[in-house]
Amino acid sequence: MTSTLIIEPKNEQTLKAHKNFTVLIKVKNLKTGDFSDPEHKYYSIPQELDDGIIKGHTHITVQHLGNEKNVPDAKVFGFFEGLNFRAKNNILKVEVDGSKLFAGKYRICTMSSSFSHQPLVMPVAKRGAQDDCIRVTLTNHHKHHKRTPRRPRNWKV
Repeated sequence: MTSTLIIEPKNEQTLKAHKNFTVLIKVKNLKTGDFSDPEHKYYSIPQELDDGIIKGHTHITVQHLGNEKNVPDAKVFGFFEGLNFRAKNNILKVEVDGSKLFAGKYRICTMSSSFSHQPLVMPVAKRGAQDDCIRVTLTNHHKHHKRTPRRPRNWKV
């Protein structure tokens, strides 16, 4: 059965607002890089297997969570990208354009789908989820590290 895990950034990590960042996704039991043209064949081809592995692809979404008490609107997202390429060593990598992501709490999720963009049909109902979500905080603040004062070159100990 298909499963994904977001391995970068880390859950609850703090990142800089308005800056690009990388998302790495580990994929299990999904033959990635298989997708149809969504303008012409959306939901038109049944899910297919290749040696028991679903042929498909995944997406990454980034949504602002606001006050975290309300469910986010699925039609509103700060970033969306279809990962229509083959995973290398079961890892997918995408660069998130952070230019429109302001400070706040966000969730980053995978959305795996079959070749023709349908949600994956899994063989049993009682199982773990095939997709993953993490939460990150984007901030305008920079962490200051204490710097050790430098000694003058001619200073003797």
